[in-house]
Amino acid sequence: MRASTATNDDNEAGIPVPDNANRYERQKQRIVDAATILLNRKGMRGMTLADVAGELGLTTTSVTYYFRRKEQLVAAVFEDALARLAAMVHEAGREPTPRARVARYVELYFEDFAQARRERGRPIANLSEMRSMDGEARSRLIAQYRTIRRAVRGFFGPPTDEARKRLLTARAHILNEALFWQDTWLGQFAIGDLPNVRRRFFRILDGGITTAGTAWDARIIEPDAMTGPGEQESFLRVATRLINDTGYRGASVKRIMAELNRTKGSFYHHLDAKDDLIVSCWRISHRRLADLRAKAYGEHESPWRRISTTVTSALALQLANEFPLLRVTAYQAMPPAVRDLALLYAQRTALGVMGALVEAMAEGTVRPIDPLIASHLILSSINAAHDLQGGHEGQSIEEAIATYETVLGEGLFDPE
Repeated sequence: MRASTATNDDNEAGIPVPDNANRYERQKQRIVDAATILLNRKGMRGMTLADVAGELGLTTTSVTYYFRRKEQLVAAVFEDALARLAAMVHEAGREPTPRARVARYVELYFEDFAQARRERGRPIANLSEMRSMDGEARSRLIAQYRTIRRAVRGFFGPPTDEARKRLLTARAHILNEALFWQDTWLGQFAIGDLPNVRRRFFRILDGGITTAGTAWDARIIEPDAMTGPGEQESFLRVATRLINDTGYRGASVKRIMAELNRTKGSFYHHLDAKDDLIVSCWRISHRRLADLRAKAYGEHESPWRRISTTVTSALALQLANEFPLLRVTAYQAMPPAVRDLALLYAQRTALGVMGALVEAMAEGTVRPIDPLIASHLILSSINAAHDLQGGHEGQSIEEAIATYETVLGEGLFDPE
């Protein structure tokens, strides 16, 4: 048996001690690292213990020695990612001012992304499927994430009243989600250009999207029905909400049909399989957002009014949670070919928003900022607003939207 000759407080005589424990932890971490990459690539549903073993040149039995079930390994991957995020937040929190804290947090996140691109470190796991975990593991992981979000909220100082608390929570939520969303677009840039991208990204956080005096003067519009009245729209409405709330696994056919007071047979009359359901939810969400944009363009000549109407109306859908747009986090559960198509459509939507931002800059209502980054910031904020639909108690939806849009328009920081 190989032994370590390192000394410590409990071994002052330098007596060799077995390093089996260290070897066990190193191998366990190797498994978590490989699983992180596969989870990001295939999603929780597509990743198998055999895949992880194959990545490491091990047998499946070697992996199950450390993690008996896939769910245990996935939980370990999420815990590893949350621990790394918590370390970044802790380090950033040492800075003296809100701007310095956020700047450091963004810098650390970009550095981690660059190291993974250089294959000098593992990426942070996509946290989107945490809500798909079962029971105690799900509760534990979500509690850990909420602790991180509260710490990020602390970057901006203590909340002095409920209104201030809601504002600071929106700031923390928009910041975190903008960082997590980067997986959809940051890879388009060369590694050497990432410091410049980071500075342009921070410039939007520090000052927001709009010029001084530009208001979010938009009324809420509704997208047209996409399926016609009847059971199919009811299926998609309930399924989208449940997938957003509990993930793909949590939105079981049984649970969907229980909410609708229908039998399983009714479900399979409309759809062949559950995979068809998530694809249908994505397609209708994409069409509904496109319909909002088309209506906003039809109603307004001003580029900014078009943007503000689209954003306000999309936020209303997410916060009301009656028939929200499908969160991009659900894409991990899609079949790979469909997921790639969904991400392509998301990129096209971002390009459309980018064009509107360029026109609004010419109009003088949007600051001279990087329009591509700003478009993704807007989309990530719409996508993530669903998570705050329980956090605006005591506010109307209109007031909650106004809080959210204040952060988007004016940035994360109080005026100096």
